[in-house]
Amino acid sequence: MKIHAEKKASSILIDLSSRLLCQAMQELLNKEPDAFQAVTVDNLSAVKDFIPDKILVDANTLAQNPLARWPDAKLILIDTGLNKEDVIALLLSYKLYGIISTETDLQLFRKALKAIQNGQVWIDNSKLKAVIHGQSLQNKSLGHETLSKKEREIVQLVAGGHKNKEIAGKLGISEQTVKAHLSRIFRKVNVTCRSQLVPLALTFKPTLVQ
Repeated sequence: MKIHAEKKASSILIDLSSRLLCQAMQELLNKEPDAFQAVTVDNLSAVKDFIPDKILVDANTLAQNPLARWPDAKLILIDTGLNKEDVIALLLSYKLYGIISTETDLQLFRKALKAIQNGQVWIDNSKLKAVIHGQSLQNKSLGHETLSKKEREIVQLVAGGHKNKEIAGKLGISEQTVKAHLSRIFRKVNVTCRSQLVPLALTFKPTLVQ
């Protein structure tokens, strides 16, 4: 006779800028106590020995680096209306296991969390299509031009939100040299502003710049 191990409920820390949204999500998830144990960041101290295996964050709380305290937790971004460039920049900068919109219906929201719990990565279709579409347009604009290793590093740093002075410091070059590189990059890939480089950076290997 086979004995099936009892599945442990997923421990979820809800760390969002909106406390009302935190409470609403906690109430929603705790309606399924066998599947989820949800705690808001405000109530964390009241729960003894709570170690989250997943953390729900938004763009603001994500920047506070919740993994510094829980390095093994999986970060799930709650999309409160981010544009395509912001989503791609966050994907480049953080190891996200999911992006779920606040407009996602209840059934799909639970399905997304369970998929992530089972080792999958979940990105809402609308955002996934926007990212892929942005990459497609960007790839078409490249033509037969190729970027040097240094130019690719600069593109990645720009996509990560770094200013010219910060890029110069990281790469050990002058700020004027960064500006010259950017001018060449803009001409090569046929763009006119920094945000248009973000979809391109997603096509690069993530280990180019440490």
